[in-house]
Amino acid sequence: MTMNAVRNALQECLANFQTTFNDNARVKKLIKGWDRAVVVDATDTGNVHSMIISDLTMTDVRDGAVLDVPHPIHLQASQTTLIEIFSGKYNPAHALIDGALAVFSEEKDKVKLEAITMVIWGM
Repeated sequence: MTMNAVRNALQECLANFQTTFNDNARVKKLIKGWDRAVVVDATDTGNVHSMIISDLTMTDVRDGAVLDVPHPIHLQASQTTLIEIFSGKYNPAHALIDGALAVFSEEKDKVKLEAITMVIWGM
């Protein structure tokens, strides 16, 4: 698999997640007043993307880390693990327990992420 194909696999997964996230009315209730940048860092491939959440919407999925915002959230895992998490195949709480996912954020943001996961994937 070429580097472009590897990069595109994660980016495509995050773009699909963006649609799922934005189409969920219950998520909108959860994220009221919660504007964040979520940095998704694939530790094995070096691919880094940022999901920008603002005004009840995931407005953008960008290449690179966006850290110059209040309360950035940083997720680190292998690319395969990240794709499984953002496609709903791997519960992120289990990934944390398994040591496959690292989350660097304020505690209240971790709780919010867990609630979003439960609403979107029913986990």
